[in-house]
Amino acid sequence: EFELIQREQREANGCTERQEWWERRSRLDLRMQSLIQSLDSEVLGCWRGLLLPRDPGNAPLDEQELSRLLRELRECGWESP
Repeated sequence: EFELIQREQREANGCTERQEWWERRSRLDLRMQSLIQSLDSEVLGCWRGLLLPRDPGNAPLDEQELSRLLRELRECGWESP
């Protein structure tokens, strides 16, 4: 899907009619949003929290984040920390 979106983006870049270009861009943006959401939920799942940026001045996980991470891991089938 990502490759198709990229190919269609290149084709859209050659479009000279402004309204048609915006319509294509809007459709491609929606498809890209759907793809990203799918990757987030189906591929990363509960592990997505590990990719979030952290403030370098803070500990890696505060109590609330750790609690949320453990809950999400258990929802994914992980039984023992």
